[in-house]
Amino acid sequence: MNPIESTSPSDRIPANFPIVPWRIRDLLAGILFAVLGIVALNVAAALLVYAWHIPILDNGTTLALFVVIQDVVVVLGALLFSVFRYHVGLDRLGLRRFDVAHGLGLIALLFILSYAIRFCFVITMMALGVQLQPQQVMLRLDTTGWTFFLTFFSAAILAPFAEEVFFRGFLYGGLRARIGAIGAMVMSTVFFTALHFSLDAFIPILVLGFCLAWLYERTGSLYPGIILHASNNAIAIIGLFIAQWLGVKLQ
Repeated sequence: MNPIESTSPSDRIPANFPIVPWRIRDLLAGILFAVLGIVALNVAAALLVYAWHIPILDNGTTLALFVVIQDVVVVLGALLFSVFRYHVGLDRLGLRRFDVAHGLGLIALLFILSYAIRFCFVITMMALGVQLQPQQVMLRLDTTGWTFFLTFFSAAILAPFAEEVFFRGFLYGGLRARIGAIGAMVMSTVFFTALHFSLDAFIPILVLGFCLAWLYERTGSLYPGIILHASNNAIAIIGLFIAQWLGVKLQ
């Protein structure tokens, strides 16, 4: 199925929200599966470090591969307790066509809004004398040579897809069916922010999470959110690439 809808008025799909069959217990099971999977991956990484002295999380290439595996675990957690369990199509997870003009317009609006808020946040912190630090995982990513493409794929393409499927398609969709759109936006955004928790980036991540949930609510499709999320991550990776290329030391 083509994710992008034809612009012909007769072909347009209304932005009605997909009805999902999974329940709160499925959400809890999916979250538990993802959390235990990520914990298991980190334990395995720690064993490689301490038993065999393989610095998997300090090497940019292996870290990117680690992120890929982690994203696969997250997507699997969503699929197992939604479309696989209830034998429904991927469209129930939000992987459905959308109105291109409407979707791209909202993406542009939220992109500008989120960066305006981020700019105000940075200016405020600077005025207060607070020195902001990039997320630690960003400092360990490698964007030199061919590794740039692996890093870009894992962080700017696969990660946005995986996180939108889990946090918006699975979690938000399931919560919305039980507690309504506003409550689902708040709770899914809290979970999303907790995953990326960083005191320095708390407000920008919180805003991005809410924007992504709202975008899914308005379009009924995950693809606009994936585009917005991927654009945000791509800018961060390209910025890291430029900084490393110029020899700028990030702390």
